Amino acid sequence: MSATYSASRRVASDSPEEVTAAVRAAIEELRETLQRHSIEATFDDIALLGHSESWDGEGQRWVQVDWDSEKTG
Repeated sequence: MSATYSASRRVASDSPEEVTAAVRAAIEELRETLQRHSIEATFDDIALLGHSESWDGEGQRWVQVDWDSEKTG
């Protein structure tokens, strides 16, 4: 059975440093979630999968990282 786990963070500004900080925070949260579900993944494992970006209805920018246990093992 596969499961998808994800974490997202709001990006406070368009500066590259702020985007990077939001992505790092989302990756750390996702890594902790995976550990709670007995899935061992390093920060680098998750980072290699990349992230997505979106804007909500209020114009706020978000980054999201995902882990699909079926595709990633």
